[in-house]
Amino acid sequence: MDLDYLIFLQEIRNDWGGEGFFTFISNIPKSSLSAAIPAILFWCFNKQAGIFILFNATCGRVINVLIKGTFCVYRPWIKDAGLIPSAEALKEASEYSFPSGHTQFTTAVYGGLAFFYRKVLPLLIIPCGLIVFLVAFSRNFLGMHTPQDVIVAIAYSIGLLFVAEKIFAWIGKDKERQVLFFLGGLIFCLVVFLWLYFKPYPEEFLNGKIIVDPLKARVDAFDALGFGLAFFLGWFFEQRFINFSIKISFKDRLWRIIIGFAILGVIAVVIYPIMKVLFSVEAYEFFKAFLPFFSILFIIPLIFTKVEKRFRR
Repeated sequence: MDLDYLIFLQEIRNDWGGEGFFTFISNIPKSSLSAAIPAILFWCFNKQAGIFILFNATCGRVINVLIKGTFCVYRPWIKDAGLIPSAEALKEASEYSFPSGHTQFTTAVYGGLAFFYRKVLPLLIIPCGLIVFLVAFSRNFLGMHTPQDVIVAIAYSIGLLFVAEKIFAWIGKDKERQVLFFLGGLIFCLVVFLWLYFKPYPEEFLNGKIIVDPLKARVDAFDALGFGLAFFLGWFFEQRFINFSIKISFKDRLWRIIIGFAILGVIAVVIYPIMKVLFSVEAYEFFKAFLPFFSILFIIPLIFTKVEKRFRR
């Protein structure tokens, strides 16, 4: 029945169009806006909100890769040759289908924003919920995921929001609990990495070609490790070595945003292409996941605090 639904959407896509619009919607989780929301909150307005969203985005990603690599569910078009996914969306598709990574990240960022501010800004739930729904639907419309792929991604991402709220309430400002959370996070990331890297992967063939190469599937282990370490190392180092304040002027906020996105721009435009040439696939996937989030949490705050201290002097 799920595949019939995707074929129905495919017929609409072929007969009536809409692929361009839903490709745009599908790219929301990878857009600058999705990175800007937690980064600007963290740097300038509400560190707790920024940390909350970043935790759900990065750790939710680790869980997503863990589930994908454990269950190894093939993409819809492998199950039914009549399904032809969007060529544009296919370019960035990971090896396995279940659950949807785009939907998970969208729920973490926009759902996390609405969840954190649900008591003071309840109307924020409407636009954020709409974004989550549209991204989830776009993954079906473009033929990239089944309904269960996106439903499970939304379900566990929402569950993680509640868990994260409890975790950060428990941690508070207790330094011993912060250390326990930090060490527990590192151990969790390492266990996930070792499981995904050393576990056996199915080697099935279709039309004489292997469906998913186990070597390519294992690359996702480095992706998960990069996201996880970026959060736990970045969060802990900022707490211990910087602990910057957001009680600053509008001018300082503006400078923080300029400095922050200038550095992220250099990472995306300059450092990524260099790494792609010089590094192995595994190292590239690790640093591609690690660098932006570690920069948001630690490197960029370290730089703008140094700049602010110098100007104050």
